[in-house]
Amino acid sequence: MKKLGVIITIICAIFTAISILGIVVANKGKVETFETYQLGEVYKISDMAFPELPETPVEPTANHPKSDSLVQIMLKKTDDSLTGRLRLIEGLVKKYEAQEVQLVGEGMKRFSPEYNAELEKRFIEDMTSYGIYKNLTSLTLWEKFCMFAVTYRSLMLIFGFLGMGLGVAIASSSNFESDLDDPNKK
Repeated sequence: MKKLGVIITIICAIFTAISILGIVVANKGKVETFETYQLGEVYKISDMAFPELPETPVEPTANHPKSDSLVQIMLKKTDDSLTGRLRLIEGLVKKYEAQEVQLVGEGMKRFSPEYNAELEKRFIEDMTSYGIYKNLTSLTLWEKFCMFAVTYRSLMLIFGFLGMGLGVAIASSSNFESDLDDPNKK
């Protein structure tokens, strides 16, 4: 029983560490949270065939007004690290969802191959007009893991601490003898 308690404690400690990583990444990037379905959209955007960064990139204000929310995010972006891009990724998800609604409004059947191809084509064209290229949209495996931690940080933190408490209780319960263990004791 003691081994089971130790195993549960170790697994839950890992969950807690991952959730703490998510909290740190989210706070550095000043992002509230991503919904579960948005995580899939982030991964889809990351896998899209955006062009590489050209020698003379497009300025965001060249094609869009300075008051545009995505232009504001581009102008305030600090660096190309994950935490520097978190607000941008959040803005990309909102633009992606708006593009989805627009295509459905035009009568396209959602999730059909034509819909997916048209969505990707329009989204890439729209985002490159903001000066967004592959260097800002693609995620490494570590960054995808961090995005997972950002999305599920609250859930993993709760179950991590509860599980660690349960694991410690199970592991330590085998050290104590109960009056019920030996009926001959008085």
